[in-house]
Amino acid sequence: MAQNYLTGACLCKNIVYRIMLPASESFPKVIICHCTNCKRYTGSSFSANIIVPQSSLEYTKGSPKVYLDHSDKGGQVLREFCPDCGTPFTSRSGDDEEVVAVKSGTLDEEHRLNCAKLTTEIYYHRKDKWVVDMGNEDVQRINGSMGG
Repeated sequence: MAQNYLTGACLCKNIVYRIMLPASESFPKVIICHCTNCKRYTGSSFSANIIVPQSSLEYTKGSPKVYLDHSDKGGQVLREFCPDCGTPFTSRSGDDEEVVAVKSGTLDEEHRLNCAKLTTEIYYHRKDKWVVDMGNEDVQRINGSMGG
């Protein structure tokens, strides 16, 4: 049976991965986490993720480093990242070896565009207030960088 696949890498391209999905499975949906640790881990106001079977994720170049974190409930959270450039790759509950949350920003552009719609926001009560404004029409939109 044919398979769908997604590929991605870190900023420095020292670590590359592939996610193999059965043809019967649609492209992953996006889940956003607003917890404090995910904000710190990503350096952003939230962590955008796709949830995939752990067995479908394969690093094809390089190996990430693992940081052992803990959730606000005390459970272990394993976080993989590039030891060279610091790009965060995954988060996974230490109690769940079946699925892994892959940071959607690490997907290659053509595969990131294939992700399905946002389905879930967790720790919604911790959502930064300005994030709600992202859909407002009065927000300036620039198709490129701010300068230089």
